[in-house]
Amino acid sequence: MALIGPSGAGKTTLVNIAAGLLPPTSGRVFWSGISRDISRLSREQIIRERRHFAGLVFQETKLIPHLNVYQNVTLGGHLAGMDPKEIDGRAKMLLELVGLSERLKYKPSMLSGGERQRVALAAALITNPKLIIADEVTASLDPLTGEKILDVLDIINKKLNVALFIATHSQQVASRAERIIEIKDGVILATHGKSIRLRNLEQTRQLAIDPQHRISLPGDMLEELGNPKSLKARLVGKEIVLSIPSEEFYELEQVKTCSVCGAKTNKGERVCKNCGSVIN
Repeated sequence: MALIGPSGAGKTTLVNIAAGLLPPTSGRVFWSGISRDISRLSREQIIRERRHFAGLVFQETKLIPHLNVYQNVTLGGHLAGMDPKEIDGRAKMLLELVGLSERLKYKPSMLSGGERQRVALAAALITNPKLIIADEVTASLDPLTGEKILDVLDIINKKLNVALFIATHSQQVASRAERIIEIKDGVILATHGKSIRLRNLEQTRQLAIDPQHRISLPGDMLEELGNPKSLKARLVGKEIVLSIPSEEFYELEQVKTCSVCGAKTNKGERVCKNCGSVIN
């Protein structure tokens, strides 16, 4: 699954919430196999559970520079308390899977960007997680190297049966996903199919309806209509037709209120006439 949206839409925040790195401001987060909302667990509990649920991969690989490839991959297994023989066997299997079995003793500084990203993927998989959560996994790579990383992710998905959740700006990444979610301003705007084109999202966009039966309309559409304050909606057969009303029922006026008592204040007033508080 790919997560798309403009810069500032909330992709990285959502990825960090899903990974248990940030608590949500509202709502709940559930991981497979855990009946409780993880945001109610302690930090230590989240870390312990995450080791077996999700592996994390970021644009910056976060490899430890003084450790070699083998040590970077096996470190997570030791921290998780795995058996040393299991760690060794799994690390070698993963490094062969990502095409780095001949680079075991190389330090990160001796590797290319694509090779470092493959080491990060192997390290994320050492504890045998069910899911890889990645943020802009190919953003710092050239297209050819990025394609190789996506090939590795395909192998991980199919051979190891590990699901992928990737936040991206890249058409290259999005076109590989089976499911695509578009967000804007922290809200799920729409879903898309495999034939997505990031430069023309209208062709594949299916607007999402939230639990309160609300739909968020794309800003580019509203901008073309002159950013109307309201829209009329009517059913035509099985289609919902939206149109701009011929006249507004009301006019909106921006007002300022006292932050203490809520009373309306006049322009230029520094002190609230109702409660005497200073108006900011």
